[in-house]
Amino acid sequence: MHPLLPADSLLRRYALVACLGFLPLPGVVRAAEPVVLTAPRDIVIKGIVTDGKEPLPGVNVSLKGTRIGVTTDAKGAFSLSVPSSESTLVFSYIGFVRQEIVVGTQTNLSITLQPDAKGLEEVVVVGYGTQKKANLTGAVSQVGTEVLDSRPVANVTQALQGAVPNVNVTFGDGRPGSTGTINIRGFASINSSTGSPLILIDGVPGSLNSINPRDVENITVLKDAASSAIYGARGAFGVVLITTKKAASGKMQVNYSSNFGWSTPTVRTDFITDGYTSAKLNDEAFLRAVGKTYTGYTDQDYEELKKRQTDKSLPSVVIDNRNGKDMYVYYGSTDWWSTMFRKWSPSMEHNLSFNGGNDKTNYLISGRYYQKRGVMRLNQDVYNGYNFRAKLNTKVTDWFSLNTNTQFNASDYTYPGWGVNSNFVSVTVHALPSYVPVNPDGTATYRTELNNYTIGDGIYADLLHGKSKGGEKRFELTNTVGGTLKLSKNLSVVGSYSYTLSNGTFNVNRSAWEGGNTFLRRTAAPWSIYPGVISYVGYDQLNETSNLSQYHVVNAYATYDKTFGDHGLKAMIGYNQELYQQKSLSGNRKDLLSEDLNDVNLGSGAQEINGGQAEWALLGYFARINYDYKGKYLLELNGRYDGTSRFQPSDRFGFFPSVSAGWRVSQENFFDPIRDVVNDLKFRASYGALGNQQVANYAYVSSLSRGTLSYLMNGVKTEYLSSPAPISNTLTWEKATSTDLGLDVVLLKNRLNLTFDWYRRATTQMLTKGRTLPTVFGATEPRENAADLLTKGFEISLGWRDQVRIGAKALQYNVGFNIGDYTAKITRFDNPTQLLSSYYVGQQLGEMWGYSVDGMFGTDDEAAAWQAKIPLANSAVHKQISSAPGEWGKLRAGDLRFIDVNGDNKISVGANTVGDHGDLKRIGNSLPRYSFGVNAGVSWNGFDVSAFFQGIGRQNWYPGSNADKFWGPYSRPYYSFVPKDFESQIWTETNRNAYLPVLRGYTALNGGGDLQAANDRYIQNLAYVRLKNLTVGYTLPNQVLQRLKMSRCRIYASGENLFTLTKFKTDYIDPEMAAAETNGRVYPFSKVFSMGLDISF
Repeated sequence: MHPLLPADSLLRRYALVACLGFLPLPGVVRAAEPVVLTAPRDIVIKGIVTDGKEPLPGVNVSLKGTRIGVTTDAKGAFSLSVPSSESTLVFSYIGFVRQEIVVGTQTNLSITLQPDAKGLEEVVVVGYGTQKKANLTGAVSQVGTEVLDSRPVANVTQALQGAVPNVNVTFGDGRPGSTGTINIRGFASINSSTGSPLILIDGVPGSLNSINPRDVENITVLKDAASSAIYGARGAFGVVLITTKKAASGKMQVNYSSNFGWSTPTVRTDFITDGYTSAKLNDEAFLRAVGKTYTGYTDQDYEELKKRQTDKSLPSVVIDNRNGKDMYVYYGSTDWWSTMFRKWSPSMEHNLSFNGGNDKTNYLISGRYYQKRGVMRLNQDVYNGYNFRAKLNTKVTDWFSLNTNTQFNASDYTYPGWGVNSNFVSVTVHALPSYVPVNPDGTATYRTELNNYTIGDGIYADLLHGKSKGGEKRFELTNTVGGTLKLSKNLSVVGSYSYTLSNGTFNVNRSAWEGGNTFLRRTAAPWSIYPGVISYVGYDQLNETSNLSQYHVVNAYATYDKTFGDHGLKAMIGYNQELYQQKSLSGNRKDLLSEDLNDVNLGSGAQEINGGQAEWALLGYFARINYDYKGKYLLELNGRYDGTSRFQPSDRFGFFPSVSAGWRVSQENFFDPIRDVVNDLKFRASYGALGNQQVANYAYVSSLSRGTLSYLMNGVKTEYLSSPAPISNTLTWEKATSTDLGLDVVLLKNRLNLTFDWYRRATTQMLTKGRTLPTVFGATEPRENAADLLTKGFEISLGWRDQVRIGAKALQYNVGFNIGDYTAKITRFDNPTQLLSSYYVGQQLGEMWGYSVDGMFGTDDEAAAWQAKIPLANSAVHKQISSAPGEWGKLRAGDLRFIDVNGDNKISVGANTVGDHGDLKRIGNSLPRYSFGVNAGVSWNGFDVSAFFQGIGRQNWYPGSNADKFWGPYSRPYYSFVPKDFESQIWTETNRNAYLPVLRGYTALNGGGDLQAANDRYIQNLAYVRLKNLTVGYTLPNQVLQRLKMSRCRIYASGENLFTLTKFKTDYIDPEMAAAETNGRVYPFSKVFSMGLDISF
């Protein structure tokens, strides 16, 4: 093979020779004469590549259309053979503009590559418009399709986690279709549990959790007051702008992508399944707490359980006469987790889009189907999601264009049992491994006559019956019609109207559509404890709820953009109006005529009907002015005059201004000597004020409460109305004033990018309870604007991209890192005594108070000596122990040794104030600190590998009283799922260095328990680093794609949540799950393995 001719080129030439053999060529007199083709002589091209001053080593020099190429050496020199003078050489290098040169008659080239300023020229979406990245003066972050297209994600929120500094994303549980919450730069108000930002999808309020991730073109996060002020009252917690992919002109392009995945819990699920071990452990804890055993097993029963440890052929259920009755007695070793839940759950996703048009009209149509099956093994646990989008742009004239944007999002989730998370809470109790799920006659187990407790709270019997189930159906239909009027070269007017119809409710505090039409059906489930005797658990009931919401949004704004010599001016003025209306209706009825049909009309019991409605409106006028001088001195002014129906007419409107400025130092002449190293340097500063109207609707209106008396009058229950609670007549906006100082740096020939921001946000006039009034007032104090909060933080983002030559191809790689942190402190609150049970001045949000523990008592005598000094009656943490029976009603060896910090011979909270907190001290903080993300990617010769890590540097968590997988029988001495290695952590005479104290039931559950009281021994650090995603892909080369009539074909394998490094003391609770729920008893999070295909025609 000729060294300069790739295989496919030779094939084409041989095919040409074969074709020529069949043509009557002139001058060919004898058919037998051979046709001889001579390959052209190679041309050797040499040269040097520089940046205009210095040589550039490592530049990729390739022959266009082939895989032939070389890399410049340390002196920037190269040498390459090409087949002809018509050949084209391509010069490419990270940080510089790609350049193509036709060889012609040249054999010695001198190439100068220009710095690639596209990063600075990149257009960033901002409020009601766009700006060049180089001209931004506010704190704005933007990510593109790289965070969405390269990995399979169920929703956009999932892709944002860790991708943008100080954008904190949390998920409450891992159920199919679960939605995340977003917080930008910490809590801006004590009145919002999440402080969620305003979410705008193509300019219309919407939800990140329902949009198709593959529809997204880019995501812009507006963090400071300067960038968010244009949205006024809606931007107090920041703004997230979602721009979906645009319709493009040209030949129709078709894209199809799909992936298939399998998920499994991120935590260990190997629990104690031996019946004897589990029963002994729980009985021991129960006995020490209440003086009797939990299971009711006799010594003979324990002998039977022990036999079954070695002889698995023995039956797990026997019929025995107890108390004069034949009954089932259970000697099982049931793995209840595997009985209830799947190890692996499948999922799949399909996307299809069409895009094309001409210079007048273009279109985009896309659709998605997503399905994920849940972990529940019995009956249906499945989520289905549907997305559709259609865009049409038409250029009516040279000065007027119209566009429409229609999106439809729908989902339905069906799950078994009484409730999604109720399944997990219920099954965690009473289902000991010694019990079994099904009796020999096929009936479900529900309880045992020995202890009379309900196995798994009856959930398994209900699931086995298969008739109880729930469902959620949701849809959102949004249509936007808009137009652009170009009045002149510099002046344009944009207007749009959007209408959303949904069966969900729009949660302003979370900027998300929630709820929908729901139903919950419960039926009476059969069970048996006595052979041949059937009983029923539960009751027959159906509850249905339906919603209907309408959301109207009108936007209109004019933009003027002109350059006057060295001066650039851009001005925008606009108008926004929104109206939201929602109604709901729910019905509840019992004793339905059929177990299989779900309709309230089939009920024969009492019928309950409830309803509700909500309505609110917004009106705003906004303006922005951008000015720059020579592109190096930048100034931006924003302002918005907002009105909301949530406040009384006299306090409805507020004006929220901001100012920001920037200095591109790198554009100054004195910067020339170091511009080759520091390619761009910009300082930014901003200051602005925002209002927060995310409060209850019509809080200024007095309302009557209705109720029903429990006794009868004339044979019926009497309804009543209560007098309205007092309200304040001065309720108004919460105000957030923000200061931001920023730095943007581009270094080393555009390969290294650094962004740094420090911010300070003061939230004043927060709504809270009013000043404490005398008892004779006779009512609860009305809410007032009476609290202030100060938040400070920083964020850093670093990115490096470069390439090296491997063989004939350039290996391109990139690494990115971001980190953010914040603290928030109360600066005003009406709590003069500084009670710890409320907010107080100087309090850092999230702070945790607890007791100090100095190990465990080594002997009973040591414990008795401590108790002699501090009687249990004087200890707030030993109430549970003091109420225990017999010898367990006192401190013993292995119990915790609490420290009497203030030396008053008591263990107490004192007055529970900052000034007198007894033996309490600050032991941690529950808010996440130092949230970070790390991404890395490599691509070479069609192969690509990307990895993404996410984590937090510190977050404290004290296990909740029902944290079963942490406390086990210390909380409830009848938990179903006790970690396999749990016994090794319990203090005994032979295990004195154990982590947990001597075993006692209920000490972590009940108030006054030594484990229920937060202390510094068992407080956890949830800090973790998690491999969120690892993706390996391969894209077919162009030569193959041309033969297949494709423009792109990529296959990949991907993994989500693959492993986690953490200091958390248990492998049975996910640190993210613990942060979202104090007990960790929620639908489990999953790691996902998937394979996918992405093709375009």
